[in-house]
Amino acid sequence: MKEIQNEGLVYYQFTSFDPNAVDHAIFSRVGGSSVEVYTSFNLGGTCGDNPAAVIANHEKLFKVFGRSFSSRFDVWQVHGKTILFGDEPRPPDKKHAPADGIFTDKPEVTLIMRFADCVPLVFHDPVQRVVGIVHAGWQGTLLKIGEEAVSAIQKRYGSRAADLHVGLGPSICGKCYQIGEDVRQQFLKAWGSEADQFILREPDGLYLDLWGANEMVLRQAGVGQIENPRICTAENLDAWYSYRKEKGATGRFAVVIALK
Repeated sequence: MKEIQNEGLVYYQFTSFDPNAVDHAIFSRVGGSSVEVYTSFNLGGTCGDNPAAVIANHEKLFKVFGRSFSSRFDVWQVHGKTILFGDEPRPPDKKHAPADGIFTDKPEVTLIMRFADCVPLVFHDPVQRVVGIVHAGWQGTLLKIGEEAVSAIQKRYGSRAADLHVGLGPSICGKCYQIGEDVRQQFLKAWGSEADQFILREPDGLYLDLWGANEMVLRQAGVGQIENPRICTAENLDAWYSYRKEKGATGRFAVVIALK
């Protein structure tokens, strides 16, 4: 990934995405209006931050990103595997629909999702001109939401898995993401023997490698190119929010993407 600084904000882009075809950014927590545990570029509106600060942060994001705030399409992320398609921006007075994957082939639509440990799977199909974002926490990973997304855009847009570029954004690494035996059992039941290669048993407990698990799901779905900069949110609190490391008292960073 490459780092960009603009008007006090720090954001990152995948080097495998064609900058002539797509605009995208993963904004760090640096450069916003939020204070205390939300310092400073919190984009989450339901985590307890001052609403005025969150609105100011959103306005600054869209200004720096070079898109109108009214172009946004976002959803209520619920740790499932529902995929929605943004054919037009979400009107301000329309409630967020529940989903964990959003895609569009409309250049006038800007997709945005929020994260704080879960894996952002960022999609670009340069052939059919499609972009998308998927939210993959342990529950979405268990449900193989990456595979669900590939299948959904194959049906909707005629995308070929081999043409897809997928980037894994900053998220919690397998050395930091401790889980309980109940989660391990759910993976064993759903994934069989494949599960144990992503669940590490350490002296202090079990740890889940979300990066490796999602990469496997994407490869099994036939994805042609995967970029994983391996940036751990829990190990880099100066740049990213981490729900697990900060014990829930934190904000959310944003991933945005749009076709040129």
